[in-house]
Amino acid sequence: MASHTGDEPGADRPAPATGPARPGHTNRLRDALRTTPALIVLSGAVLVAALAATAAVAVQSRTSATTLGERSAATAVATSTTAREIYQGLADADVAASAVFLLPPAEDRRASLVAAYDASVHEVERTLTDSMGNAAGDPDRLTRLATIAARLKVYRDVVCAALRVAGPLPAAATGNRQPCPPAGRAAEQAATGSPAARAVLASAYAREASHYMSTELLTAAQGLWNYDTRLLLDARADARPWLAASVLVPLGTLAALVVVQVWLRRRTRRRLNAGLLLASVGTAAVLAMLVSSWSHWPDADRRLPELERAVDAQSATQQRLGALLAGRADVYLGLGASVDPAGHKADFDGRDLCLAPTAAPAPPGDRIDCTALEETVWPARQSKTPNAFRGAVDTVLAEGSAGRAFVAAEGHLLTELTTRNEEVSRMVADLPEARRHLGGAAAWVTLLAAAGVVAGLRRRYLEYQ
Repeated sequence: MASHTGDEPGADRPAPATGPARPGHTNRLRDALRTTPALIVLSGAVLVAALAATAAVAVQSRTSATTLGERSAATAVATSTTAREIYQGLADADVAASAVFLLPPAEDRRASLVAAYDASVHEVERTLTDSMGNAAGDPDRLTRLATIAARLKVYRDVVCAALRVAGPLPAAATGNRQPCPPAGRAAEQAATGSPAARAVLASAYAREASHYMSTELLTAAQGLWNYDTRLLLDARADARPWLAASVLVPLGTLAALVVVQVWLRRRTRRRLNAGLLLASVGTAAVLAMLVSSWSHWPDADRRLPELERAVDAQSATQQRLGALLAGRADVYLGLGASVDPAGHKADFDGRDLCLAPTAAPAPPGDRIDCTALEETVWPARQSKTPNAFRGAVDTVLAEGSAGRAFVAAEGHLLTELTTRNEEVSRMVADLPEARRHLGGAAAWVTLLAAAGVVAGLRRRYLEYQ
């Protein structure tokens, strides 16, 4: 019986195959990639890439590793101390400036208050200048300091306008220093009205200055303080990925070198490849260098949570102190010739500074007894009793009962803040010193290992050629 091959006349012939891929070419490419020379080239490329990643990790992890040492922690706490001094000086200046407008221009106590205001501002300016000089390598901190300096100038301009309107400053107010530049024509004209009108206008300026201090200046100063104290704590989170990479990437590279060494020995039935062996030893050395560079991390990581809690408590104390001083300024402004005394009282009440009526036998030292304020000070402007206003002023200034309560609360918070500072400083001193980071040396060793990989695999490749 004749067989049909499909070549006879009339036989149906299959349609030619269509499509972009041709199985024959695909199989040939796959077979070519499975050859020993091709696999040697691919293995070499993978190993060189892994060694390059190891070198990059070794170099880039330097900053994160060294930030977690005692030196960097001490630097962070030192800069936060500067920020705290700026914050404290600004708050003190606002209290003194607000108290000035309680007294007539000829009052002797007004001179000392103007001097206190000017001294506080001058000290803040000096601290800002020194800090900006030391922050040349930290653009973010330098920007924050420059913002505070610019806002301080705005605040000083408003306070100077208030001082000029209120009346001439005593010659002995600040010694040889002048808290304000000479008045212009507009300021001279503003100071020619009646004493009552000048007092109201000066109080309006003072309220604007105090509001600007609370909402802009003190906020910026607190932000600077938080920025400084959080640098070390943020570094902890930033370091974790680099720590993992410093261990896992060299381990992965070393494992890849061992796998290629075993595969090549079995494939070529030769002895161990000297180049790969050299690269394996070099990678193991790199791993040891990076482990040494991060050896302080476990102890630092164990201590940093406690340091974070101490820093948070320190920040909370600083904020309570700022609220106390701002509340004291509210009392001064509300008692003065303000156009909105109720607004000042509302601001004061919102700061939660008064002792509770049912206070414990040992009440918190950072709160004040507001009985005198409620009974004597806040109603003084509407009181018909002779000398009621004068008595209220004497009550709130430093020598009065309310003034002494503010001073006592401020002293308590300053003592607590000092204790918090000492606690943070002690924790910083207990942090381990950052080890010398060997990332640069490790990068050179990985370069040597890469050269070993290329030389060792090139020899095997040429043998197959």
